[in-house]
Amino acid sequence: MAGEKTRTLRRNPKIEEAPLEKELMLFDPVSSRFFVLNGTMAFIWRSWREDWTPAEIVDRLAIEFDGVDPAAARADVDRALDDLISNGLLVDSDSKTS
Repeated sequence: MAGEKTRTLRRNPKIEEAPLEKELMLFDPVSSRFFVLNGTMAFIWRSWREDWTPAEIVDRLAIEFDGVDPAAARADVDRALDDLISNGLLVDSDSKTS
């Protein structure tokens, strides 16, 4: 995510979720696609707040998981958010996805 606060994102309310041990399975009924999130991605998904920035996610990951390298975590978070957005799991808050 290039800009820190370029837009406000929210979880797509149409996405259904089911726990899968330490992972999380998401289902998009619109596209009939399943997604399996690892522990870190599941943490980001479950605790997502519309007012979060990538830096705040990195801070929270460092609290939740031992040994988090902030620089590596930031790159991972940026890729994770890009993936969540490109797959329609996170959407612009002002979009009509409800």
